[in-house]
Amino acid sequence: MNKLVFVLVALYRYRNFPIRIMHPLLEDIEGIKPYTIFLKNCETNMFNYPTDKEKELFVKTIIDLNPTIVGFSVLSPFVPIARQLTKLIKGNCASLVIWGGVHPTISPEDCINEVDVLCMGEGEGAVAELAIHLRDRKPYQSIKNLWVRDGNNIIKNPMRPLRQDLDSLPFPSYGNDSYYFIDSNKITKQDPLLSDNYFWVQASRGCPYTCSYCVNSILRPLFKELGHYTRRRSVDNIVNEIKTNLSLYRNVYDYVFFVDEVFGTEESWLNEFELKYKKEVGLPFYVEYNPKIINSMMLSKLVNAGLNTINFGIQTGSDDIRNKIFHRPGKNNEIFNLIKEITKFSVKIKYDLIIDNPYDTEDSLKNTIDFLLQLPKPLFFNLYSLQYFPGYPLTKKAIEDKYIRPEDANVDYLLERTAKSWAFVPRLFPFTKKQVFQNVIWLIVWNHAKENIVKYSVFGDSFFSKLCLAYLNLKAVVLGKILGVGGITWQHRWVSNLIKGIKHMLRSDWGKLFLKIRRCLLIKGH
Repeated sequence: MNKLVFVLVALYRYRNFPIRIMHPLLEDIEGIKPYTIFLKNCETNMFNYPTDKEKELFVKTIIDLNPTIVGFSVLSPFVPIARQLTKLIKGNCASLVIWGGVHPTISPEDCINEVDVLCMGEGEGAVAELAIHLRDRKPYQSIKNLWVRDGNNIIKNPMRPLRQDLDSLPFPSYGNDSYYFIDSNKITKQDPLLSDNYFWVQASRGCPYTCSYCVNSILRPLFKELGHYTRRRSVDNIVNEIKTNLSLYRNVYDYVFFVDEVFGTEESWLNEFELKYKKEVGLPFYVEYNPKIINSMMLSKLVNAGLNTINFGIQTGSDDIRNKIFHRPGKNNEIFNLIKEITKFSVKIKYDLIIDNPYDTEDSLKNTIDFLLQLPKPLFFNLYSLQYFPGYPLTKKAIEDKYIRPEDANVDYLLERTAKSWAFVPRLFPFTKKQVFQNVIWLIVWNHAKENIVKYSVFGDSFFSKLCLAYLNLKAVVLGKILGVGGITWQHRWVSNLIKGIKHMLRSDWGKLFLKIRRCLLIKGH
């Protein structure tokens, strides 16, 4: 019996958890043969459109596989790319096309006319059911979570409850023989993630907060009546995933990166994690939290388990902006108290900060600078430019307050902005005091400016302090072109690797130097 061929497509994201989970889920269904195409991988601030050659390779792969259905996982910035590829599929074969993911879930009306089927919300149950109905040649128009185009009609089915038992899902699949990777005008079946020294794990789904700039501000209300939004896998399930992958592939993993928006909070869960992770995995790890939720008990257990880095968002140095504009709980004094507590445990802290924010003023940016100067050094930051995603509360407010135009938040403009300006990089224009302060913030968080010079320049009012501020501004712009995210050292990794190698040699840190050389050789081998 011929198997039904289902092709999944991941756009600009090799580390696509939904796709890497969906693939083995479909593999386990009798009579279904899934393939996955990963079309390009987008690194921060370094986006390139698919070339004609890459689109040609994509279409040829689709034709050769001859799928009954092709499913795209679509984030809002990549809607224009999904549109292009959908048209290419429709122009070259008779496959059905389904879109799923974040953007179809929050903006279904904008997507349904592009495709045959739309999947809203979590897709594992709906897509598996759809595949079985197609295999058995049964009608699929009434499957929950799906919108289906039926002639001139659109059938809008209700949402199904959220999956509460995350342990029932397969582990994300790596190095699968049915994976294709298209980038740099080439196609390969070698999974680039196998040579990564970080093993990434998603231990939960959902976030308890609804920050106005985040998709959870839309998703939480959307799923309000469909079960608990924030759900967590069992400790045994997480540990088994890590151990399984450590045993399957060449053991280059030396760090575990938990990508949850808020890592474990329940004391009983943390008690179990502390014991089992330390005993059965034992690798240093990274977690993310909202600073409002962390306490000494949690820190103690995480550190004992092997916590190396904790990441949380400051987002702004202004309590008013944080609470009233970003709808994010927490005050500066609370954050300072937390930082003091964390430093007692000798844990590395990585912070998130958002600038390019129209609600910031010169005074609020000076407050942010003052806040940053009080943090323990060296600093480790993700420094973001504020983005305007369609339909988000912050976007609606910015439009209402006439800071942006409605067209500034459409998906066509979003691609250029988010793909090339996700991380903040200093710029000379607009030549305003506000822009200068933002450039100085970049210098501070990247450890490129001395504290006494920043204080003198920003908070002084003499001719020489203004001259010094102009110097810092120019320094930021020049260094940003070289060292900023997406700059010369990011585009030409050999430059960055050379600089790191020299630093290791100067410190006589030969172990780390040889480890980095080994990883580079492994990546090249793939």
